[in-house]
Amino acid sequence: MKNPVLNDSGAPRENELELINKFTRRNLSADEVYVFSVTLCDNEIDRDFERFTIDALKKLAELFVGKTGIFDHTNRGQDQCARIFSCEVQQDEKVKTKNGEVYHRLNARAYMPRTQKNKELILEIDAGIKKEVSVGCSISLTSCSICGAEAGQCTHKKGRFYKKSGVRKQCFFELSNPTDAYEWSFVAVPAQPKAGVTKSYKQKEKYELNANEIVKSVKENEFNVELSSSQIKTLIDHIDTLSDTVESASEYLRGQKKMIIKNLCDSKDEKLADLINMAFSKMSTGELLRFYNETMKTQDSAVTQLKKPCSQKANNELEGFIV
Repeated sequence: MKNPVLNDSGAPRENELELINKFTRRNLSADEVYVFSVTLCDNEIDRDFERFTIDALKKLAELFVGKTGIFDHTNRGQDQCARIFSCEVQQDEKVKTKNGEVYHRLNARAYMPRTQKNKELILEIDAGIKKEVSVGCSISLTSCSICGAEAGQCTHKKGRFYKKSGVRKQCFFELSNPTDAYEWSFVAVPAQPKAGVTKSYKQKEKYELNANEIVKSVKENEFNVELSSSQIKTLIDHIDTLSDTVESASEYLRGQKKMIIKNLCDSKDEKLADLINMAFSKMSTGELLRFYNETMKTQDSAVTQLKKPCSQKANNELEGFIV
């Protein structure tokens, strides 16, 4: 969203204090709480090429009531700062998503106590510094937008383009049937630009692109937005592995090249050996190996010299041939 996701903050609205006090150990007064609105997520396709279905948003509206707000998904009790006391799905008939649906967002109302500890956070919320949020939830079904199959059960990759009914469309995954909502967090970088939020969910990501697929997609310029953090990490790990492999292979090849040159330069003439070494050192390992193999073939086809003559006479006659 272009507008901040935290808005309408301050004192509780009419009847909201009753909802808030359902989660408190004692009834709080209106001047003891700070209340604000927060857009948790929406049905727009995000930077990870995923989107919540409208039905999923409606289910999440039920699941997020009572859930605590923290920072960066730390899951530490000391980072708890707010709690959602009401949640609903709102729609904007004037706005359409990339998928052509009417835009829907999951909007929540949250509260925190007005304490000295929260004074700075309340100021940051009012100043628009703390506004992006991320949700943590569990999704039981993730399906492909191209064929409808469960993610990982088809050959389509999210972010890539495919022909569907004769039209070129980008693949994304639909997140549906949420089973639980864990928490929501203040974060710095959103995955859903329009809603200004990020989200995470626990599911085995068997459909994630591997490093080779990501490289292929980048080469084909099929990613028209930034790579996700998980894809960047996959590429970094892939590059580190390749660097280690290349270094090990290079060390091995240097040793092999040195051995081949030593065998080919077996000469008492040091100047000649230096000249041969200089010429061979400019060859690639493959070229040097082919030259070495051809040389060995030539030597193998030569007449074998006698090493153990049968008699002393034969020994004297063939003395010049004995190795």
